Amino acid sequence: MAKNISWKSGLETRISSLGKENNTMSLTHREEVNLYEAIQKSFPKILIKDLAEHERICPVCNGLGMRIEDNVYGIKGDDSEAGRKYHFPYKHQALSFCRSCFNGVQRLCPYCGQPYKNQSYMHCDCEGQKKADEEEKIKKWNEKVSKAVPVEEKDVDTMLYCEEFDEYYDTVDDFFDDYFGRYTDEKFNDDGRPEILWVCSVEKIHIEADNVVDNACQELHEDAYEQCDIGGLQNLLDTWCKDQTGATTYYPCFKQYVLINWDEFEGE
Repeated sequence: MAKNISWKSGLETRISSLGKENNTMSLTHREEVNLYEAIQKSFPKILIKDLAEHERICPVCNGLGMRIEDNVYGIKGDDSEAGRKYHFPYKHQALSFCRSCFNGVQRLCPYCGQPYKNQSYMHCDCEGQKKADEEEKIKKWNEKVSKAVPVEEKDVDTMLYCEEFDEYYDTVDDFFDDYFGRYTDEKFNDDGRPEILWVCSVEKIHIEADNVVDNACQELHEDAYEQCDIGGLQNLLDTWCKDQTGATTYYPCFKQYVLINWDEFEGE
């Protein structure tokens, strides 16, 4: 009897051990979804695509606008062979949006006919696109200049801005010194040289005493604000701000410009 109990106990222990081993080895069970049957149940037989000019059905997803995403994952404490070999050995595969199109449709470059590499940016690297970009840049530049007014340098009391170099200058002579010191490579010679310098607007630091006092009185009694000498504080702040010359900031306003007289400079 004792032997039977011992044998049974040993058997239970063995079965329990196998159970634990099996649980360790089989943390997941795999099921397969018949994609063909699921699509037949979930979707109509035909998808309608009304294509505009320079559009085509995406050859990657065949117009579905979807692709299969693995959605890999791992399980903490997994000491199975797969768990030891890979960080993320398991999958929750699902349909996700196709990265090569929008809704199963690719938009094409009107200049070379190829699909845009980035379908959301819709900009191509082909020569036709580059030429169109350059023409658009010149058009916008001419429009901007036509709306601005030329002025003499002697009438300018602020900084001058060179848009091509993204640099600011006190005078036209300073621009020439900088140009011949740093920008004399081929692409800026002759027709590529800047033609104008934009007159800048000036922004100086200013602090409103009203805002300072209002903020300072937030935690004080309700009449504290009215008891403060806001005008006196404003005078102090104006004096302080006037001394902060290092904070003065210049912005090109694109309303006035000074013509660069290259002939006059080269003739000196």
